[in-house]
Amino acid sequence: MKKVIIEIDSPEGVERIDLDNEVSIGRTELADVVIDDPGLSRINTTVFRDNEDILVVDEGSSNGTFLNGDRIEGAPRRLFDGDELKIGLDTRVRIEIDDPFASRTPERSKEAEQPSASEPPPPKPKPKPKAPATTDAFRSPEMMLYIGLASIFVIIVGAVILLALFSNGDDSSTASAKTCLDADPQALIPCRLQDPFGGQKQEDIGELVQYFEVQDEIDVKDLNDVSGSDTGTSFEENFNVTVEFFKRMRAKALEKRDGPTGNDPPGQKVPKELHGDGVIKQKAKLREMLQGGYVQPMDYADLAKKRMSGELVELPMATEYWVLEVGSSANEAEFTSFDFGEHNSFPTINPAWPDYGTLSQLAANFSGQRYELTSGTDRKQMKQRLLRMFHPTARPILVGLAKAYHAKFNRPLRVTSLSRSMEYQILLNRTNANSFKVRGKGSLPPHTSGCAFDLARKHMTAEEQNFVMAELARLENEGKLDALREGNVNACFHVFIYPDGIPPKM
Repeated sequence: MKKVIIEIDSPEGVERIDLDNEVSIGRTELADVVIDDPGLSRINTTVFRDNEDILVVDEGSSNGTFLNGDRIEGAPRRLFDGDELKIGLDTRVRIEIDDPFASRTPERSKEAEQPSASEPPPPKPKPKPKAPATTDAFRSPEMMLYIGLASIFVIIVGAVILLALFSNGDDSSTASAKTCLDADPQALIPCRLQDPFGGQKQEDIGELVQYFEVQDEIDVKDLNDVSGSDTGTSFEENFNVTVEFFKRMRAKALEKRDGPTGNDPPGQKVPKELHGDGVIKQKAKLREMLQGGYVQPMDYADLAKKRMSGELVELPMATEYWVLEVGSSANEAEFTSFDFGEHNSFPTINPAWPDYGTLSQLAANFSGQRYELTSGTDRKQMKQRLLRMFHPTARPILVGLAKAYHAKFNRPLRVTSLSRSMEYQILLNRTNANSFKVRGKGSLPPHTSGCAFDLARKHMTAEEQNFVMAELARLENEGKLDALREGNVNACFHVFIYPDGIPPKM
């Protein structure tokens, strides 16, 4: 394996690091390399290996990542020897690759193009033979007409063949047949967004698994203390959690380890159950749930209905067993309505609408706590709490997994995604290129089921990750859930629990 060194020149000095797997850079302990540069995001940039390729990805940072002066966005970019990254206010990262074929710097490229003084100059290319003169017969008007018609026929046949090759054969939606060259960027669901569950060909799904359900990291300053409890449920849940307690539990989850951590720490052993073959199972189970009467929540009003009916139950934002880092995109804006109708916007819920009455009823008694719909701060906290819900029959498995991890390592699990509405997922599509893409009616984002959750893992050692994976593999073999190990940009464990405890029919 070729040797790769990243040299980080920051206000704190120069640091040289061997790149064995991946290195993330930011201003908080969530990153592998922490730099006191106020221009950096919490996790700003990640450099990682993919077989023999060296790649860099911007982690949705505020000020961006610049590769040789050009800002990079979206998919990872390949790095070469001599490349330089500019991040934050005053931090530069230089790439050194011990591989002569990896260089693309102008100076080295010119040197490579110049022949050695001791070598003879390359032979001149032989002149190409002249094409034979066109005969008069082929210059005749009749023959030119035949040639033109034949060319048009070949072009049409070729277009039909290409269309057949790239069609996925799914009649449930026509979105995949649209061209994006002149697509309206302001459309509700842009043409460029594709849904790997709703229409992608199966062979393409594997490439999209690592971009499954990522969302932006929660900022503690956006949280508020929560009080109240649910006495009407079988769990008798207590929601009295302060932000200070959340911060302590989160700090405990992120405390410095004795061994190496990261996306692929030495000694990590991934069981076959977590290799990503369960996408088909999740799709099948989601369809079974819909056929059984489950209704995907379209907006926050739908989530409120599910909470009041007990169809979904809220989880405390922190316990000694877990911390819920969810709801990062919740905002203070007024509640809006969404369905897959003709409108290309999210209309504000009018006080005369039934949905407003639903939200008002929940706000008046949110497990003993009162909120005002006219207050932006209250609306944001309501949204965050609605995103902390889970399916009641799947909840014991999540809690059991968290307790097993805590008993082994005395730390809480970091849960980064729980329930979502379709509206929330689409808004996430607009700001996060790595989130599950909603293409239209019939899409099946796993988190709209209330049975899916993501566990952060880059802060864990190989021993911790192996323990969690062994537990997930055991539960999958028992037919209770389906789990995936995601890497690179969204390093996490994505888990989908079967709410009835029965694997889908395949």
